[in-house]
Amino acid sequence: MKRAIERWIFLLAVVILAATTSVAQQPAPAPPPSSTSDKPRDQKNGTGVVPPGVKLDPNMPAPAAPRPFEFPEPATKTLSNGLRVFVVTDHREPAVAARLVIMTAGSVQDPGSAPGLAQMTANLLTQGTATRSAKEIADAIDFVGGMLNAQAGKDSTTVTLQVVRKDLSTGLDLMSDIVLHPAFSAEELDRQRQQLLSTLTVQYSDPEYLASLVFSRVVYGDSPYGWPGEGTPEVAKKLQRDQLAKFHDGNYAPNQTLLAFAGDVTPEEAFTAAEKYFGSWQKSTLMPGPPAAPPTISGLHIWLVDKPDAQQTQIRVGKLGVRRADPDYIPAAVTNRVFGGGYNSRLNTEVRIKKGLTYGAYSSFNPHRYAGSFSAGTFTRTEMTAEATKLVVELITKMSTGDVTEKELDFARDYLAGVYPIQSETAEQVAERVLSAAAFGLPADYNRTYPDKVRSVTLSQVEAMGQRYFAAKDLDIVLAGNVSMFRDALKKEFPIATYEEIPYDQLDVLAADLRRPKEKSAAATPESFEEGKRVLLAAAKAAGGEELTSVKSLEFTESGNLFASNGENHVAVKWLVSYPNRSHGDVSLPNDHVVQICDGKSAWLQFSDHTVEVSQVVNEFERGLSLFGGGWGVYREVLSGELAGHAIGEEEIDGKKTQGVAVQAPFGGVKLYFDPDTHLLVAARYQSVGQHGPMDNEQRWSDYRPVDGRQFAYSTVIFRDGAKFVESAVQDVQLNPKVDDSLFAKPDVATGK
Repeated sequence: MKRAIERWIFLLAVVILAATTSVAQQPAPAPPPSSTSDKPRDQKNGTGVVPPGVKLDPNMPAPAAPRPFEFPEPATKTLSNGLRVFVVTDHREPAVAARLVIMTAGSVQDPGSAPGLAQMTANLLTQGTATRSAKEIADAIDFVGGMLNAQAGKDSTTVTLQVVRKDLSTGLDLMSDIVLHPAFSAEELDRQRQQLLSTLTVQYSDPEYLASLVFSRVVYGDSPYGWPGEGTPEVAKKLQRDQLAKFHDGNYAPNQTLLAFAGDVTPEEAFTAAEKYFGSWQKSTLMPGPPAAPPTISGLHIWLVDKPDAQQTQIRVGKLGVRRADPDYIPAAVTNRVFGGGYNSRLNTEVRIKKGLTYGAYSSFNPHRYAGSFSAGTFTRTEMTAEATKLVVELITKMSTGDVTEKELDFARDYLAGVYPIQSETAEQVAERVLSAAAFGLPADYNRTYPDKVRSVTLSQVEAMGQRYFAAKDLDIVLAGNVSMFRDALKKEFPIATYEEIPYDQLDVLAADLRRPKEKSAAATPESFEEGKRVLLAAAKAAGGEELTSVKSLEFTESGNLFASNGENHVAVKWLVSYPNRSHGDVSLPNDHVVQICDGKSAWLQFSDHTVEVSQVVNEFERGLSLFGGGWGVYREVLSGELAGHAIGEEEIDGKKTQGVAVQAPFGGVKLYFDPDTHLLVAARYQSVGQHGPMDNEQRWSDYRPVDGRQFAYSTVIFRDGAKFVESAVQDVQLNPKVDDSLFAKPDVATGK
């Protein structure tokens, strides 16, 4: 809690600093010319005077004649198991990079029920094998000053290794181990899940992320190319180890994999190393096929993602484009360079430079193996949303006429052909291009002839590309921002478009209508309330019955671990509970100590040097107090007739069938789940308040032990947004200790006394 509060204070400080910095960094007004600076000064000798005989030309110099470009030819070999190996030798530096591309392990192979599976599988590769822990892998590659990582893209998973030449064997041993023998341990999965959920929580509040997410989904429809590669929070919470292992076994195979070596290594050395470390990898005869083709759209469709607190609107406009191996790819790339592929493109010139509606506008063809898209994107002030969107569509419409000048075409061709050799200078860059050509099934001479093919694109080809891919009558438009501020103006500009409006917190990109389904719960009826009463009374009786009402205070200690993105942190707490609504927790962390107190009306945190009031979340304290020990506070209210709930049916929790009861308590709603045999509470589900919005929690109790004739849960585990958050064990329990009321006296928050 202290970290969260200090983070808020830090963010406020950053905002203030940013505001003052923006003023301080404004360029100062130019000083008036003095008598000593009336004459221009020469930069070389300080006078500013242009030397005699020198003529300044304001025009850009003409491009020089193209220089010959020789793309290096890699050495190649295919191992007996089907692994294709490429070697690009470069002895200028004593370093070697190895890149493994598994062509059937991209997110396009994710099942519809689990997008993000390919990425999570790749994430777990470096987090432990059958013989090495995640720490051992990290320590081994760090010791040699190397780098080893894995990343899933749309079409493939790539594993990259970088080491100095003398450590190549060490690096390849690690690389082959993580690819062939990943452990996919439940502990590391939980850790990665927590990091992903933390990231997604932030991203789902970002209009830029939401606009791109929805655009990809609506353009590709039900094709997996439209699913988020990292998955969704709902899916991430449910991913299991068996799913990762199954994906790995079914999609990782040498006969669908490419391996490239680049740097200070000879072909013979590389081929020998490939055989040694990957030769035993068994080929597969069952490989996944291509995904279903995405549907083509007809008409103008506008999707509005409403985020009322947004200060700007993110704009995405586009449609399906070309796949990577399509013959149209190169002429389409040249056409896009004219339209929106650079700072001086038509799109950026009109939207940013001339109209001042944004800081940047761009467009691109985004090709994959089986499909591709075309998109134009920008952002603007909320009040200018309709104008900016209209301008982007108008520019796309104009481009569809094929009205491109020879000058525009020359610039686009010269740029793309000229930058290609610069981007193919290092052995690693060359190897990456070789792998790309092989992965997408491009001709063997593709990289060598690319600049010539770019220069050969004609105006008629560009005209054809404009007509084929820029026709504005069929477009998907996604706008993410404060919709209420531009909805009416937008509909005036696009009166014949179809509109879909979705609040950002109801967005579900996996749903057919992109909307989160409403939570289904059993209807509350007289019968369900009667059943709920029966279940709650049976639970209260099993936990101690009327003996619970004689407990006026409770003291116990517990210790365990708090799981965060930075690892595990040990925590120990001494609790004092004074029923019905006071709690005092003395919390010890590895490098911190804090006391958290609730007096039933207010709540505060006491640090060594200051006190912070947190009464806005007092219900969080009250919930914890009611659920201590496995629901003792709840049972007290049930036995007194102050709390009731309705049955919501059976549900499986941690592999066991339970009876559910929904309760609306003063601290908020909570669903309680009871063991049908022992009648004791085994789990509760509820939402809590987080920095980025509500969080889903599941708390589980076990290891019930008798305490003076009452059953107290000695083990507690809390899962937050699907990932393990806290696990703790109770050391001792004392009933009805003497309570010092001064422990609950509210301090002066200003002074901390």
